[in-house]
Amino acid sequence: MLPADQRLRANRDFRRVYARGRSWKNEIAVLYSLRRTATDAPETTGRRIGFVVSKKLGDAVVRNRSKRRLREAVRRRLADLNEGPLDLVFVGRGRLRTATWPEVQAAVDELLRRGHLLRGEAARTKAAPPFSCGQTPPGTAASPARTNEGPPE
Repeated sequence: MLPADQRLRANRDFRRVYARGRSWKNEIAVLYSLRRTATDAPETTGRRIGFVVSKKLGDAVVRNRSKRRLREAVRRRLADLNEGPLDLVFVGRGRLRTATWPEVQAAVDELLRRGHLLRGEAARTKAAPPFSCGQTPPGTAASPARTNEGPPE
């Protein structure tokens, strides 16, 4: 369970994260993230995390089980999360009901990576080349097409 000072509880805080934060989604969950300013919540300085599951997902037993699974997957990554005045909201999606535990963990890890919320992720992202996969860096020869017939040379 998260420590009380790291829980996001107030409805106005959830609404603020939804309205002003950034979001990333996959088939299992959606992550909303908002870096707080001093005027947002001056009494708290660290990160706060909230979990939401819609009634569309099922009855109370299903919703609570889904939230517990999300909460545990995040709890296992707490030590790896960036510090600072940050509000996170995880919203469970329909696929969360049938997802296996490794899929839930992988989905949470993916969302945290995509949101650059893990320690060291920002440094690795800044060092990445400014071109997308399949493109070659400027000033270099195009690499030959790869096949899946064996290990790379």
